[in-house]
Amino acid sequence: MSPTIETAILALAVSQLLVPLLNGLLSRRQVKHEQAVDQVPLLVQRMESVAADVRDIKTELRVVREHDAELRLVDQRLRALEAYQGEARPQLAQVSNHVHILMGERGARSQIQRAANLVTAANGNHSDT
Repeated sequence: MSPTIETAILALAVSQLLVPLLNGLLSRRQVKHEQAVDQVPLLVQRMESVAADVRDIKTELRVVREHDAELRLVDQRLRALEAYQGEARPQLAQVSNHVHILMGERGARSQIQRAANLVTAANGNHSDT
C-alpha cells in the first residue's frame, strides 16, 4: 500500500498543526525547567537556613536535657532533705521536751535554794538573839 496523495496532504496538514503545538509545549517545558533551575539557589539557601535552625534546636535541646538533669538532682536532694526533716522533727520535739523539763527542775532547785537561804538566814538571826 503506497500512500495516496490525499494521505500525504492529510499528513502534511496534521504536521503543520502539530509542529507549532509541539514547539509550544517544548518551549513551555523549557521555561519551566529554567525557572526550576533559577529556584535551586533559593532552595539551597532555605535548606542551609533549615539546617542552621536544626543545629540551634539541637543545641537548645541539649541545654534543656542538662537543665532537666540538674532539676532531677535538685528534686532528689529536696526529697532527701524532706525525709531528714521528717525523721528529725520527732527527735527535736523530744529534746525540746527534755529541755523544758530540765529548765523546770532547775527553776524548782533555784526556788528551793532561795528558800533554804532564807531559812538559814532566819535561823541565824534567831540564834543571835
